[in-house]
Amino acid sequence: MKNARCFLVSPCIARLIARERGVDRQIVEGHLSSQPGKDQFIRLEAGQAHFVLSAQDPAGDVVERLAPLPQEHAEALFSLCIGQISYDRLHLPSQSGLSHRIQLDRVVYPSSLDLITVEFADSQQAEAFQVPTWFGPEVTSEFTYEWRYIALNGLHSASDVPLSSQQVEAVLDMLDQSRPASKATNTSAADDVIVALSRSLETSGLLKAAKETALPPETEPLAQEPREPMKKTAQ
Repeated sequence: MKNARCFLVSPCIARLIARERGVDRQIVEGHLSSQPGKDQFIRLEAGQAHFVLSAQDPAGDVVERLAPLPQEHAEALFSLCIGQISYDRLHLPSQSGLSHRIQLDRVVYPSSLDLITVEFADSQQAEAFQVPTWFGPEVTSEFTYEWRYIALNGLHSASDVPLSSQQVEAVLDMLDQSRPASKATNTSAADDVIVALSRSLETSGLLKAAKETALPPETEPLAQEPREPMKKTAQ
């Protein structure tokens, strides 16, 4: 059994998650071979290009071998591709405190599709996984949802993904639970920036100069004004 399980997800839920967490990577793949089980394609992401050989190991898991390519070589090979697929990928917080790796892929070409993939350490974890209520139908064993097939043929059929208020509530709860950690990280990062800026100002002398000019010029005359009446009284 594969150590990963795939599920469809409602486009509305996928959009909500992407808006809240942002997109980690935008990926484009150009496939050079239509041979099932042994795929060859070009992958572009984050300004990098790779030639990828993809095959399944004896356990049924997909293993990829990547070779970096210069940008001009990747562009030349893309002209030879017989099918392409483009998708946005983002990662989700763990479900129920588990450490499973969960990713959401939003396919934007050649068709629209939102797919959740959960990765496990072994088949026992995969079998014991409790599917969240907001997940749609499982498509782990359906080859028509593999990237190679979609790139070459598009979506075989449009599957209806159910959507209910309970599913939306579950997604909102998940996002709320992950939000404090994100805020704490952002606050810590902001504090680091402020400290670094303060040290830079101190080093350049700007911060010291600001302290010296902080007192208004009227301070000294005000301090001398009480002395004049005291001298007149003494006379």
